[in-house]
Amino acid sequence: MQKYLGSNIWKFYLIAGLGIRFIAPIRILYLLSFGLTFSQIGMMELAAALVIVVLEVPTGVFADLVGRKASRMVAYILSIVAFSCLSFGSTATIFIFGWALSGAADAFQSGAQDALIFDTLKSLGREKEYLPLKSRFLLINTVTVILGSILGAWLYKIDHRLPWYLITVFITLSALVFSTIIEPETNRKFSRFTDRLKEFKLSLKLSMSSLDVRRLIVLGLILTIPMYVFVTLLNQPYLISLGFNVQSLGLVFALITGISGFTASFSHQVEPKIRKRLSFLIIFISFTLLLIFMGLVHSPVALLFVILFYVVENYKNIIIDNYINQSIDSESRATVLSVQSLANNIIISIVFVFVGYFIDILSINIVLILMGVLTGLACIPFISISNRIKTVKLDKISI
Repeated sequence: MQKYLGSNIWKFYLIAGLGIRFIAPIRILYLLSFGLTFSQIGMMELAAALVIVVLEVPTGVFADLVGRKASRMVAYILSIVAFSCLSFGSTATIFIFGWALSGAADAFQSGAQDALIFDTLKSLGREKEYLPLKSRFLLINTVTVILGSILGAWLYKIDHRLPWYLITVFITLSALVFSTIIEPETNRKFSRFTDRLKEFKLSLKLSMSSLDVRRLIVLGLILTIPMYVFVTLLNQPYLISLGFNVQSLGLVFALITGISGFTASFSHQVEPKIRKRLSFLIIFISFTLLLIFMGLVHSPVALLFVILFYVVENYKNIIIDNYINQSIDSESRATVLSVQSLANNIIISIVFVFVGYFIDILSINIVLILMGVLTGLACIPFISISNRIKTVKLDKISI
């Protein structure tokens, strides 16, 4: 068993290498080329978010009761069908359906592969290798995003559908490799649906009863919306409006990914020096000003603001994850994070109903300015956030 489990490691590396995101620089442009409006693209995001909300708990139950490998394989099958729809479709209905399926795939894969990696290392007695392994995966991910951005833009110029065909092929190859992964034998934490549901209810109550956890979930949501809107709806048409052509978008996205990924690697050195309160203050001010400047500047110089926006976003993600993990005990960590994901998707699904519509009737630049102003106003109540981190224990909460 140990001998076969050891082969999981190189297979996970291979799967990471196959994760080339050919559609990263052209996804919105591809959809717009078929005549979709920003409202319809917003409906795609809404459909995916709603599916994730509905499946968040059931897929967690499925992974706990059936197995993480089975959950990840379901995600691969759904992804292949989803991207086939997106590759060959040409109407808003097909694109919305395909993106909804990709949301279902995200729900099934959530945390399953990371859990398999950790369980493999634990079974091999190599748990200490987890963080170095994750760092290498991050490096591989950065390289694949850069490579995919450059190739995706170039392929798009040849044929609009080529990047989508290729990402479907690579997902299929990843699924074939993953099907040979050996799932380590572990003690199931939950043997019944009612056990898993009870744990979820307990963590939901914990999230709502702890002021620190509640603040971090709300704050994380406020700061997630601007970047999520920018990445899913605005970045490609915005960069085109600055004078960049489709082919140069590949190089631009590679530059953004490289710089933001490199600077994010220093987050663990920066945070201890400036601590929690100052970290959030810098993020609040940066998000507000950068969004407003991005809306006001109509030249390639605005690319600098976009890069800084991604840098601050990466730092924000790392420190919020760190603070939430420090604020909850290990027994409830996974389910509290599920609550956070659930809250994010519910609010984001509501936001996208309006954002696409506002882009259509106003403009990208005005929407960016409005997002900057609203983000700044929403963050005002959190300016006095404490540096203190208080961990809440699960056994202090009762249903």
